[in-house]
Amino acid sequence: MPMSRGISLSALLLALALPSAPGAQALSRSEKLEGKLRVAMLKANKDIQGPWIKAAELKTIIDDTNLILVDVRQPAERKVSMLPHAIDTYQFADQFRHGIPPGKRLVLYCTIGYRSGKYGEKLAPLGIKYQVLEGGILMWSFVGGPLVERKDNFEWAPTKRIHVYDAEWNIVHPDYVAVLP
Repeated sequence: MPMSRGISLSALLLALALPSAPGAQALSRSEKLEGKLRVAMLKANKDIQGPWIKAAELKTIIDDTNLILVDVRQPAERKVSMLPHAIDTYQFADQFRHGIPPGKRLVLYCTIGYRSGKYGEKLAPLGIKYQVLEGGILMWSFVGGPLVERKDNFEWAPTKRIHVYDAEWNIVHPDYVAVLP
C-alpha cells in the first residue's frame, strides 16, 4: 500500500534532519536549509511540468552567448538582484518578437520555479522551447551562483542579496542575504 504524501514528506524531512548513521556528523546549517528548500520546491512546484535545468548545470553555462536567461519576477524583486545576463519578460518579448534564433537556449527563472514554470506554460503553445531553473534564484544561492544588481550609475555590480518574495521563501544559502518585501 503506498504511503500518503504527508507521511512520505515527514519521512523526507526527518531523513534530512538526522545523521544517517550512529556517529555521523550532524548536518550543517547550509545542508539543513537546502533540505528545507528542496521540500518547499516540491510543494510549490507540484503542478509545474518543467522541463527543468539544475542550478549547477546553469552555473556552468551562465556566460554562454547562446543562453537567453529570462527573469520573470516583479520589478521590485529584480531591483535587488538578478542572475548575470538576465533580461525581464518585457525585454524578452521585445527582443524576440520575431522568434528565437536557432541554437539559442531559453532558461526562465523566478524565486522558486513556480512563476517561471507558469510563464513557460504560456510559451509552450507558441512552439517556444524553454527550461525552468529548478528551485529558482533560491537554489541558485546554494550552488554559489553569481548575482548582480544595477547601481545608481546603471552599471551592474556583484551582490549577495536576494529578494525572497515573502517570508515563506526566506530560504537562502547562509553566504547570501535575504531581502524581504
